[in-house]
Amino acid sequence: MKLFSLLRMNLRRARLNSGLTQQALAEKAGVAYKYYQDLEAGRLAGLTLATVERLSDALGIDAWKLFHPGAIPEPTRTKARSPQTHR
Repeated sequence: MKLFSLLRMNLRRARLNSGLTQQALAEKAGVAYKYYQDLEAGRLAGLTLATVERLSDALGIDAWKLFHPGAIPEPTRTKARSPQTHR
């Protein structure tokens, strides 16, 4: 598997396992929502190791796991939940 394909897959798996939406993870990592959407879609222009570290920190995992096959299990559910708001 190509490295970028593996990164995309593991980012998505880790995000879903964390119960985060793309927008929630982007906010938590301090990256633009559209930029994160592009990363998961395979448009990786401008990706830096610093960004990978910010994303892994926001996910609560070691950055190396994003590049390792089998390091992140498939999610048990397919939809992330949006953060709850209190009224």
